Amino acid sequence: MYKAMIVDDEPAIREGLSSIIDWGDCGFHIVDTAENGREALEKFGEHRPELVIVDIRMPGMSGLEVIQSIRQMNGEPFHFLILSGYADFNYARQAMGFGVDGYLLKPVDEEEMTTELKRVRKSIEDEKGDGKWGSPSSHERDWIEALLFPDQREHGQQLALPALGWSSYQVTLLDLRIPDWDRQARQLAAKQRLTELCREQGTGIVFEAGIYTGLLLPGMLKTEEDAVQLLAAWRQELKPWVTEIYGAAGTSVDMLGDISRSFEQALRLLERAFLFRAERVMLPGDLQEWETVQAETDEASDKASDDPARYAEKLYYALDMANGKAATRVIKEMEVQFPQIYRTESAIKAAFAQTFTLALNKYAAGQEHSRTVLEEHSSLITNVYAYSTLGELVDHSLEHVLQWIGQTDTGGKEIIMKQMIDFIHGHYDENLRLELLADMFNYNSGYLGKLFKSHTGEAFNAYLDKVRIERARGLLAQGIKVHQVAGRVGYANADYFHSKFKKYAGMSPSSYRNQVQKNGETDGC
Repeated sequence: MYKAMIVDDEPAIREGLSSIIDWGDCGFHIVDTAENGREALEKFGEHRPELVIVDIRMPGMSGLEVIQSIRQMNGEPFHFLILSGYADFNYARQAMGFGVDGYLLKPVDEEEMTTELKRVRKSIEDEKGDGKWGSPSSHERDWIEALLFPDQREHGQQLALPALGWSSYQVTLLDLRIPDWDRQARQLAAKQRLTELCREQGTGIVFEAGIYTGLLLPGMLKTEEDAVQLLAAWRQELKPWVTEIYGAAGTSVDMLGDISRSFEQALRLLERAFLFRAERVMLPGDLQEWETVQAETDEASDKASDDPARYAEKLYYALDMANGKAATRVIKEMEVQFPQIYRTESAIKAAFAQTFTLALNKYAAGQEHSRTVLEEHSSLITNVYAYSTLGELVDHSLEHVLQWIGQTDTGGKEIIMKQMIDFIHGHYDENLRLELLADMFNYNSGYLGKLFKSHTGEAFNAYLDKVRIERARGLLAQGIKVHQVAGRVGYANADYFHSKFKKYAGMSPSSYRNQVQKNGETDGC
């Protein structure tokens, strides 16, 4: 017979369940009852029943809090059935995600209760047959920790290592991403399910590894296909409690005493999880490949060429031209280049945030309602620090930018030419270069120049000069000084402006200004 305890604040429920159910036929006997959560914890410590039947809603301490407290204080896999009223039905169903065996609606149906009790009894029998109950989990923790952290072992301490019968050993570390809501209960349930999986498969030991969950397994993770399948299986099994899983496997070792080497490698891999799209468990080869790329980057990298300001300029142009393809290329290029330059997760995120800040501020400055633009899109910057991986950061940032632009395809050559012309008329006062626009549209600059001339009848630079000079005419007609006009229309050198103006207008800027003012004209356009 297995021990069971009933916890409910209603005396009629406690007495009724004790009397109407044939507990012996179900394989249980009632060792005690409790009318609230505090009393339940005291009596649980006294009797340690295998099954607790608990009301989900009680004064002071809820049923879920009782379950959570019991699991925190006890390592063995105790079982729970929840009682709930109809109003708590959805809450009770939600509790199933925390390793609860089942729930029963009040008033309790005798036949349904009997069925649930027999199902739980079968689970307990299976667990006891596997040696799960009363297993030396503390001993396992002791020798695993002693092997993983040899520096903490007492001098001369001898370890009694188990005979696992494996030909090789491999440490895999899991970073289980769990919502803050009821985090402890979810974490316990997830680890319990991992332990069950190891026992069902007849191999593997689950242990604590700081902020990570560790698994000591036979050397089974060797190929990327293995890594994909294992991560998919874990995601499916832990789906009720975990939102995402990041895993890393250290190298396989032949001696149990060498698992610290596998552990250290898995730890180094998992620390780089931010750079890895979570499609499979990370493997030792990933670390070697990553460190090789870093060494090559150290020798050949030109950090100045990958400054956020350069990408911000390109992203700003893509936004201003409403060019989704160009924006995608810029952000994808950042995804590749920034990790090679900035290395750490915090530095990479800072580089993305700086790029987005510069591009957004420049874009908003040219808009009529700049504050509104900044408010609407500030989340593009602030959300950078919330993402768990670089892939997630890039995907969500792209989604934001493309929604902002309102398109993902720039269309054909005619649309590109129109965008270029509109852009020139809007940004003639900046340092525009054909090479920059070619980069935006992913064209060879020579080919784009030919397209532009075929469409407008003029070369890019000639068309740009023409637009600038036409604008300069209007400014000179207002009596503005020549060197000031030169700067306003995009010429940094006043002498160069002078020669360009004379070429297109047939006279010097000062002569044109004097002539217009003499004739009383106010606009040279």
